Order: sequence, then structure tokens, then C-alpha cells
Amino acid sequence: MSFIRYKKFGKKEYAYETISYWDPKLKKPRQKSKYLGVVIDKEKGIFEKKQEHISNEKLILDFGDTYLLYEFMKSTKIVDLLNRVFGDNGKYLTSLLFYKLCYGSAMNYAKIWLEGSFTRLLFDDIDLSSQRISDFLKDIGDEQTLRSFFKDYISSFTKPEDGVIIDTTSLPNQIHFPFNMWGYNDGSIDKQIRFLFVVDKSSQLPLFFRYLPGSIVDVSTLNTTMEECKKYGIKNSFALIDSGFYSEDNIKGLFGEQVEFLIRLPSNRVVYKDIIKQDIDDIESFSYAVRYGERALFVKEKEIGLYGKKGYAYVVLDPERKGRETKKLLLDAMEEPDDEQDIEYKLKKKGIMILISSFKLTKEEVVPVYYIRQTVERLFGFSKDDLKIIPLRVHKEETLRGYLLLTFISLVVFILLKKELGKKHTVENILLIMRNLKCKVYTNEILISELTKHQKEITEKLGIIMPKKLGI
Repeated sequence: MSFIRYKKFGKKEYAYETISYWDPKLKKPRQKSKYLGVVIDKEKGIFEKKQEHISNEKLILDFGDTYLLYEFMKSTKIVDLLNRVFGDNGKYLTSLLFYKLCYGSAMNYAKIWLEGSFTRLLFDDIDLSSQRISDFLKDIGDEQTLRSFFKDYISSFTKPEDGVIIDTTSLPNQIHFPFNMWGYNDGSIDKQIRFLFVVDKSSQLPLFFRYLPGSIVDVSTLNTTMEECKKYGIKNSFALIDSGFYSEDNIKGLFGEQVEFLIRLPSNRVVYKDIIKQDIDDIESFSYAVRYGERALFVKEKEIGLYGKKGYAYVVLDPERKGRETKKLLLDAMEEPDDEQDIEYKLKKKGIMILISSFKLTKEEVVPVYYIRQTVERLFGFSKDDLKIIPLRVHKEETLRGYLLLTFISLVVFILLKKELGKKHTVENILLIMRNLKCKVYTNEILISELTKHQKEITEKLGIIMPKKLGI
């Protein structure tokens, strides 16, 4: 089965024959395309494929990465969203997204990147100088703009009906900024800003973000975050949250709003210490054994009181982790002897994690449900490692909001692209492969190089047709 697709670029329209076929290796339908030429008469099916005489080659640009991203963002309606919310600024924002995803370095290198990228032809008169970017981030960092974006994005791209995951991370930096304050970060004290994500449990897409002064602890942010969820129409049916949010007020608030929750119990709580001392002696029994992937764990349930409400504690023991931690504790204790009773308590809690829930789970469900939270950890990792969210180089609150919004939208595109690619490719890998697809720019036309085997595989996987030439 075949049909003709038309793509318009510049002043010309191009025709491609798209052929559907069954792939016996992948055992699913796929498509391949054949370039037919420039459209002369669409109704009569007349196309011009003959190569015209071209002269005056101007330059060679990176083409494949930008073109692939643009086509993908159009197909997923991201481009439509940006144009709706940001109007004339949508194209400028899109060019910054290309830079963030394709190059991911400091923003002051964006102008140099633009000189060698097809983006300069895709969007006319784009100025990616440091000052212009700073002014632009300040413009889109307007609070009303952020609210408009999140409202449109959440209603268009997500259906967060199965609950949310809430977590924070630190953005340590040395900038002079009112929100930059001293706070704890991985056991040390740094000047930092706190970055909070709310993530859709089902789609695993980020829903919105908040930024907070570095001195504010997680426990004090939950109620405001849940209220903000309501403002965006997010139904709080379930909340998966980390130990930093555990407090009497938060637990009572979740019960009061009838939000089911699962939270890790901090080890400094009295109930944690009581469970370790009283309820784990028999945990390494086969009746409590569960399999989680290639790991064997023990999970024991205990009904507890939670500030006047009934709750459940789930004690999870990882034998491998217990072995590693026990060995280290014993070696350290023999080097520097400590109180024997204290050592006995520390030995008992090695390899242990205690989860608190408002609802009953089977022992097989406990760990998989909690480790959905790794979604947020991955998002933080993508933001920091792949999208280079730090170091921060902004000095005004509006500019910070704009920069975090740029990173947030980049992350949405990154996650959508990663889902479409599957496990075989990484986003970074495919963009590097596609960057090697160059284009030659002439006076009135652009010629695109031939696709390699890997480039064909990527474009077919994403259903993107790469043109042979484009008009200017």
C-alpha cells in the first residue's frame, strides 16, 4: 500500500511516495519513502525531479539533528503549543530548545552554534547573542506566562488522573541572587536553589515545577504544591513522595484531602526506631520473600497508627545491600569502637527501608509502586547531565524562571523523544548521528546529503521523511 505525502518548505512544495510494508524481523508494520520531486501540479500528479543547474555554493551546515527535532516537535504538537502560548516568541524559543537538546552547553555559546546549524535558515533573523537570550528569558519568565503555559500544556499533553510524584533536588551555584541560600545538599552545606518537580504517575511526564530558596526544607512545601496542583486541574488521587516531606501536618493534610499516599519513613522518627527494635527479628523468613526483577527482597507489613488514622508500614530488607553495609559498619566499628548497644541497633537497620502508606498493598506491589519514584530521579538526572541545567548563570528572578521553563520544555521534548525511540537508542546518540547529516546551501536552494544506514533507521523509526532538497 502506498500514498503520497506533501511537505512545504520555503516557497516550494515537495512530494514523497510513502510505502507501507510488514517488517518480518520487528514483526510490525513500517514505512519507507521515495522522493518524487518538486510539486508542479498536485491535482495532475506532476512533479519535477530533474536536478537544476546550481551554482554559488554558500556554506555547509549541520542539518539532520535540527530538522529531525523540528519535525518531531511538529508531529507531537509541541510547536503548536509554543506558538499558542508564546506567539511571535515561539520560533525564538524553539531555536533555544534546539540548542539545548543538540548541544547542551552554556547559553553564551548559542550564537556560535547557530552559525553552523540549519536553524539559521529555518528561522530568519534569530539573534542568539547572550544579551538577547537574557532579555528573552526574562520575557518568558513572566509569572502569568508560566501559568498560561502550564495550564495549556497540562490539559493538552497529560491526563494526571492516577496520581502524582513529588520530589525536589538542589541546584548548587555561586550566583548573587535572593533565592540562593545555604542549605543541605548530599551531606554538605552549599548555596543553592531548590527545584521541585510534580510528575504524572501514568505518563511519567513532568507536569509543572516550582523553585524555592535553598534554605527551605521539603517538609514545608507539600501543602502549597498540592494546592497548586488543584489550580491546574490536577486530581490528587495519589501522591508518591520521599522522606523529606514526612511530617505530622503533611500526613494529616493528605488524609484530610483524601489523597492516598506512599512515603518513605525517615530513620530519625520514633516509629521507625520502634519498628527496627520490635518487628524485624523474623523478617528473613521465606513467607516474606518477594522477587523484584533479578533481586530477592523481604517485605513485612505492620498496621500502625498515623496521627489518629490507620496506616500501614512496610519493612523492606535488601539482603545484598545489608551485606555490604554490615561489612563496612563492622570494619569501622573494630577500628574505632563505639557504644555496643548503639552498634547493635545500627546492625539491625542495615539494608532496611520502611515505607508508610495510607492504603493496603500486597508484598509484591510495595517495591514496584515505590520505585516509580525513580522517574523523578531520572528527570533530575536528564536535567543536570543531558540538559546542563547547572551551573546557573542568571541574576534576576524573572530570568531564572525563564531559564527553568526553557529547561522544563526541553525535558518534555527529551522524554517524548526517548519514549518514541525505545531502549535501542539514546536521545544524545541519535542527535549526534543525525548531526552528521549535512546540507549545502546555494543561492536559491538547499541540497541535503544522502542518509547513512543508521540515519535511515532513525528517521523510519520516528516516521520522519528527510527531503532531498529544500527551497529558500
